[in-house]
Amino acid sequence: MKKLKGLFTRINYKLGLPLMASFILLPMQTMAAMPTAVDSGSSGAATSGDWLALLTGYVDKGTDLIAWGVAILGFIVLAVVTLGKFNDARKNKAEWSEVGLTAGVGVVILLFMVFLSTEATKVI
Repeated sequence: MKKLKGLFTRINYKLGLPLMASFILLPMQTMAAMPTAVDSGSSGAATSGDWLALLTGYVDKGTDLIAWGVAILGFIVLAVVTLGKFNDARKNKAEWSEVGLTAGVGVVILLFMVFLSTEATKVI
């Protein structure tokens, strides 16, 4: 532990001032080249000053994100259930046909859920 502490002390003395200077000067250089804000996809609402259309665009993107999050959560649940059924089949607590049935029905339900979430984002 003492060797490790001594190593950090030597690194601190050798690199301390240049490292601090780079942390101070780096943000000044990067702030000069910051890009303009990206429009939310509402056809130039930010540049025209239409804040309602801008917020509507962000809400649309948020609902898309939530819908895809639900679909990803469904995929994870399907994977966990299928792996659990696979583990049961390996231990001879379930038949292998149950693993295939679970995976097949799960994929159909998952595809239907993704379809419904895609359609819901079009409506909202």
